[in-house]
Amino acid sequence: MKTIVCKNCGGKYDDTLSKCPYCGTMNKKGAYRDFRFKISDIIENVLGLKEEAYDSVHKLIFSALIRGTLLVAIIGGLGFLLGYNSNVNYYNDREYDEKTYENIIWEEENLEKLEEAYRNNDLETIDKLYYENSRVISNWEHFASFSLKKAYQNIKEDTYFTSYSLSRMLYFIYYPDYYGNTNKMSAEEIEEYETEKSDVINMLKEKGYSEEELKNIYDSCKDGYGYISSSDVEKLMKEENNG
Repeated sequence: MKTIVCKNCGGKYDDTLSKCPYCGTMNKKGAYRDFRFKISDIIENVLGLKEEAYDSVHKLIFSALIRGTLLVAIIGGLGFLLGYNSNVNYYNDREYDEKTYENIIWEEENLEKLEEAYRNNDLETIDKLYYENSRVISNWEHFASFSLKKAYQNIKEDTYFTSYSLSRMLYFIYYPDYYGNTNKMSAEEIEEYETEKSDVINMLKEKGYSEEELKNIYDSCKDGYGYISSSDVEKLMKEENNG
C-alpha cells in the first residue's frame, strides 16, 4: 500500500482505492485490483467443491455444463470489462494530458500580459484572462492578492448594505483565504491587504459595528471550514435592528 496523488484534484489517498475519495476520478490500479478480487470470489463460489456428493452421473454432467458455461461467461466478461476500462482510462488520461498541454501553452502566451496587468493594477484585464483560463490563473502566484484587490474594489463600490455585503466584508476581514491562498502573497501584498482591511473595518464602524461585534457575528455564522451563511448573517442583522 502506498499513497498516490490524484491527477484531477491533487488529493492524496491509498493506491488500493478504486477511485479518488475527493473527486471520484478512477484509479486504474485500485479499480483493477477490486475487480480482480470480486471475480475471484465469484469463480470460487461457482467452482468451489460441494460438500455433498452427487447421486447420479446426470447431475455431474449437468453441473459441469453449468459451471463451464458460467466460467466462460465470467472470463469473457472480465476480458470485456478490462478492455473497456483500459480504453476509458486511456482516453481520460489522454484528455487530461491534452488539457495540461493546452494550459501550458496558454500560460506561455499570456503570462507577460498577466504580469504587466498586475503591475499596472489593471484588474479588468486580469478578470478577462481569468475567464479565459481560470485553472491557470487560480494557480498564479498573485491570484490571492488580485482576488482581494477585486473584493476590496467591489466593497468600495457597493452602494447598498445588505447581508451579502456584510458577509463579503467579514470574509475580507476574518477569512481572506476565501479569495485565494494568502500563503503565496508577498510581504508587500500582505501589507497592502492589511491597509485595505483596516479601511473595511472603519467602514463598518461608521455603520455602528464594533470590531468585537463583527467578530461575534462571524464566529456565530461560520462553519468548521470558516465559511458563513448569508442567511444567518441576515438573521443576526434583523435581530440587531429589532433590538
